[in-house]
Amino acid sequence: MKTIHITRLLLLAGMICQFSCVKDNSNFDYKKGNPVKITFDGNMQAVVDEPLSLTPIREYEKPGISSGDYDHEWYQDGVLISKDSNLVYNATKPGYFLLHYYMIEKASGIRFDFGAGLTVISPYETGWGILYEKDGVSEIAHVRKTATGYKDQLALYSDKNKGESLGSQPLRIKDYYVNGGRGLAVIQQGGQGTVEMDGRSFEKKLVLNESFTGGTPQGLKPVNAGYYETSDLLLNEDGKLYARLFQANPIAFTVPWLNIPLEISKGMKIKHLWDVWTTYTAFTVMYDELNNRLLYASLKLAQTMQSGGALKIDTFPPPPPFMPALPGYIDPSKPLTGYDYIWGGAFKDDAGFSATCMFLVRDQATDELYLQPFNFFSILGIQTIHTPAMRQTFTGKQYITPASHYVAVKKRNFLFFSGNSDNRGLYYYDVSIGGPTKMYHTLPAAITVLRQSDDGQELAVGMADGTVIFYDISNQAMLSGGPVELHRLSGLGRVADITVRGGLPL
Repeated sequence: MKTIHITRLLLLAGMICQFSCVKDNSNFDYKKGNPVKITFDGNMQAVVDEPLSLTPIREYEKPGISSGDYDHEWYQDGVLISKDSNLVYNATKPGYFLLHYYMIEKASGIRFDFGAGLTVISPYETGWGILYEKDGVSEIAHVRKTATGYKDQLALYSDKNKGESLGSQPLRIKDYYVNGGRGLAVIQQGGQGTVEMDGRSFEKKLVLNESFTGGTPQGLKPVNAGYYETSDLLLNEDGKLYARLFQANPIAFTVPWLNIPLEISKGMKIKHLWDVWTTYTAFTVMYDELNNRLLYASLKLAQTMQSGGALKIDTFPPPPPFMPALPGYIDPSKPLTGYDYIWGGAFKDDAGFSATCMFLVRDQATDELYLQPFNFFSILGIQTIHTPAMRQTFTGKQYITPASHYVAVKKRNFLFFSGNSDNRGLYYYDVSIGGPTKMYHTLPAAITVLRQSDDGQELAVGMADGTVIFYDISNQAMLSGGPVELHRLSGLGRVADITVRGGLPL
């Protein structure tokens, strides 16, 4: 009896299932729509501030179908960015982004999608960064070479920071390496003060006044800075020097400055922080006005000996005892007694722990100007050695004024400088052989900054009238008998400083 009932129940269940399947097929129509295959021809790479046109290649299964039969939606990381059939992509920051493109058939509402990764690169990692002041406001311009010539972009800070004012009273702009990218710092004394930003996007990351451990030092008015691999230096207007020390692989823009100024024996008041290739050398040099002496800072001890940041500031050691005395040698290991310091810089500072250094002084007794070269190298940042070189009588004395600017063209052994009473004269001197100082060109306005390219083949000249001129200073160009202008940018107001982007920063 139980078996009969079970058999009946199974038959009934089977009939119900069969009936349900038939009913389901009669009530639901599974539409395929008009499928479309989507591909892209070309590299999925965009450049910040350069619109990229993405035109899908569409292959339809049925004839007579076109993109007009569909609605279109483009998403970046889940956010709708366009409803056009073809996308004009305007990248605002570098990175890797996920794109999804949907074609939605109007008749059925069926969605067909395509997903791909898009790489966005920054055009600001190379070229030149220009700090200028116009109508009392600091700003940044960028100049770079393209396949069709030079491209100029102005007012990049306000553009990339929602119209925010950068500040005022600009002094220096510094491009430097940070873990995972590039940094860009503007040293200024007005507005929000000194600012550090992402060098690829100009997005503000750090304000100096809010970046000290223990609070901002009194009287903080920075005038210069050096950004190095294991530690940074900040020079204040009163000659005090502040440091920032890095642990291994720090998160960019998170390490604070120490609010206690650095001190050494006999004290120091730093007047001039030399421009050396900060991520390529193990040292920097500075002039101590308090004691009329040169000091050096060893900056890569940490890289080889320990995991944390370290910094050592000291006087130069005397020359090795086996080195012969040179007539008139102005020894950088001693106070510059009887001399007025004018300028100093490094040539050939591209070997990690060594460089050819040179400083310019005025003899207080004779009013003569001398260039004193010396060679310097450091063994793992532990032992420092300097060797003498012959003193040179500087033949550009008659052109020099307190307003003169200087740049060491490092791989070319040329010292370019501005001069004359109006500071419009541009001169150069060969530091390797000495000889006469030569006029390069007379500029249309007073020179405010000189900066060389990393390869020493180009010279950027900024002026008080807001003009920047880029010159070809290769051997071939200089032998041509006249200045060879590559590019000119005007209308910036006053040019405060120039930096090379993405290279061996000063």
